[in-house]
Amino acid sequence: MPSHYCRANSSRQYLEPVFQTMAQLYKEYVSKCELDSLKCLSRRVFDSVFLKQNLSFFHPKKDQCDVCCGHKVGNINDTEIAIHRDRKDKARKEKDTDKELAIEGKTCHVFTQDVQSVKLAPYLQASAIYYKTKLSVHNFTMCNLSTREACCYWFDESNGSLKASVFASCIVDQLQIILKRKLLPVILYSDGCCAQNRNSILSNALLRLSIDKKVIITQKFIEKGHTQMECDSVHSAIECRLKGKEIYLPSQYANITKTARDNPMPYESRLLEFSFFTNFSKDLIYKTIRPGRKFGDPTVTDLRGLKYKPDGTIWYSLNFDEPLQPLPQPPMKITNIKPLEELPKIFSERLPISQRKYKDLQDLKAVIPSNCHSYYDELPYKN
Repeated sequence: MPSHYCRANSSRQYLEPVFQTMAQLYKEYVSKCELDSLKCLSRRVFDSVFLKQNLSFFHPKKDQCDVCCGHKVGNINDTEIAIHRDRKDKARKEKDTDKELAIEGKTCHVFTQDVQSVKLAPYLQASAIYYKTKLSVHNFTMCNLSTREACCYWFDESNGSLKASVFASCIVDQLQIILKRKLLPVILYSDGCCAQNRNSILSNALLRLSIDKKVIITQKFIEKGHTQMECDSVHSAIECRLKGKEIYLPSQYANITKTARDNPMPYESRLLEFSFFTNFSKDLIYKTIRPGRKFGDPTVTDLRGLKYKPDGTIWYSLNFDEPLQPLPQPPMKITNIKPLEELPKIFSERLPISQRKYKDLQDLKAVIPSNCHSYYDELPYKN
């Protein structure tokens, strides 16, 4: 399966969570060789081949911070950890304050957003499935802190990639729905992942929506390593529902999501097709959201907040307790900006998977019900 948390700067592939250690993997390999009457490699050679293929073990994101752990073992000094903890506390306080405003005063909409760890289809208990590559399935979740509503946008790799425009399409869709109900300022909380949340493509999408709806939209970024948010509880509830269940098709993830919360307000779940996603990377109003111009100036990763205004400008802050100021780059004139509905779609057809993955999925039809076979037969693949 592909990298999830490091996809912006890593091409490494990960073994699915069935295997946790090299010893466990090697034991399974030896058993497979004995079953097929083959001579197995030594552990040393096996480890060497594993590394050469740029493989690693998949470990779900933990609620542990690299900076805090580094300080514990003496690799981070007291000054650095003090700055880090101060940023963490300010971010938490900021979110709590905005959440109270949304719940009590009804003066704004506040959302948290994140992507769930990669899912696979099919996902079964059969041992034959260990040796086959499977379809990656993704869930982007937005949680409304004032209403406790949550919407999960599910899509598989044949219908959408992990591009910024894909996530921007989900966010804009959800905000358009909520702004139709009540036109109030919007505040979005997320981690600082640049490929997903902190980039010029998403910023331009939110700015277009701000201009279109004549409403202020604000992005705020939680401190790295301390990004636990309300949307994580949605993912946790889904994981609990998935325990012990066999998945034959991506659509089952979307259906199970609807049953993950038993109270009168079930999670909304949508299964997306390629035609849903808008291309926000064209005709950019701001070419970059970097808050500096020259070497040594602040960069995108230093941003803690972005505010999008209906007059077509973006304002930024580097700390939660600092006043906002406009980005130094000049924006496009507001009279030249295309409305949202005129922007093109990203994909004109479904995305092809690799030929090897297609073959593996065909082999896996032997362990899934026959009424699911046509879905895998119709998957596009590269020759």
